[in-house]
Amino acid sequence: MSALPLHGVRVLDLGQFIAMPFCTQWLAWAGADVIIVESRKHLTGRASPPWPPGLEGDPDATGYTNLLNGSKKSCAIDLSAPAGRELVRRLARSCDVMVDNFSTGVLEKLGLGYDDITRYRPDIIMLSSGAFGREGPLKDAMGFHSAVNLFSGLADVTGYPGGHGRILGGVTPDPLGGVYCVFAIVAALHHRRRTGEGQYIDVAMYELMLPLFPEAIIDWMLNGREPTRIGNRDREKAPHGIYPCRAADTWIAISIGGDDEWRQFCGVARHPEWATDPRFADVLARHASADALDAAVESWTRRHAVRTAVTRLQRRGIAAAPVLRTDELLADPQLRALGVVVENDHPKGGRRLQLGIPWRMDSLDLRYRRAPLLGEHTRDVLTELAGVTEEEYRTLAAGGVLS
Repeated sequence: MSALPLHGVRVLDLGQFIAMPFCTQWLAWAGADVIIVESRKHLTGRASPPWPPGLEGDPDATGYTNLLNGSKKSCAIDLSAPAGRELVRRLARSCDVMVDNFSTGVLEKLGLGYDDITRYRPDIIMLSSGAFGREGPLKDAMGFHSAVNLFSGLADVTGYPGGHGRILGGVTPDPLGGVYCVFAIVAALHHRRRTGEGQYIDVAMYELMLPLFPEAIIDWMLNGREPTRIGNRDREKAPHGIYPCRAADTWIAISIGGDDEWRQFCGVARHPEWATDPRFADVLARHASADALDAAVESWTRRHAVRTAVTRLQRRGIAAAPVLRTDELLADPQLRALGVVVENDHPKGGRRLQLGIPWRMDSLDLRYRRAPLLGEHTRDVLTELAGVTEEEYRTLAAGGVLS
């Protein structure tokens, strides 16, 4: 079997919460050797629920960590101890990439900033992500997903006509930001292979949300037009939306791009008269009669089970899909057929399904492995990569540095 694309790349992961663990898990799945630096004295993700029944509070059993740290190694080091910080510097010598998403200035205060680390590894690639970046007037401000949504402007254009702005779904900025960080790191690795140069990558998470609504930004910049909220509708396609189906709280997404597709829909719905109704005759007319159009579509979807409606529409070439809950998502036959749903068998967390990388590589099996126990690889990592002797290891452990 061919080597995975990031085989031979070593990543030192000082990341916290979702964005950085998501990023480095993708790197690990693609073959990188990812080492998490964490400590029982300063638990973050490992103190977050959910836990299996009977294991509440167990840092090795939290579903949060076991979902986001697959295929990595765990090295327990207390960064509040000077000896612990020195271990990180020694580890950095053998690492290609180092990532963090602490608040601005934290690593510098610990003596682990880019200028400090490049003394040990001049060509290292260091990526640091914060809600508002590491420069500018907001660099010292802290913010989680809600603040990122709001400051990016995405929340302002999200919502229903005539309504208020809305924050887009849960922790959307974090996995999105994690994916962008993966791309940035891979690009930096390509650059270093060509030039021998490392680099510092400053990631402002709110900026990574801007590609989600480029039309609104461009329209305002070029034409001075404030964006209007349109709910689930589309400015070109009609009908386009989320419609209720027969069972309670089941929904179908439908997107019809042209008049031919609309006529196909009318045939499936057994309402041929809709195709000749002047209100729905073409895209412009359907947009002008959007409320009546949605009511007509809904009158059909409400009579059918969501899977039945999806199957009938897809067979006629119409873009339609079920709106899935998380448990339904993991059981979705399309995702399973694509190999996106993978199994995670953890000694504490048990056997669980989760989503893997949503793409595949020919002739390569991505490296899906369970998440590590806290400190599971500390001895191996420090002795093999940081040059720690057995005597030094015992001294560090006795001093509480490795906990």
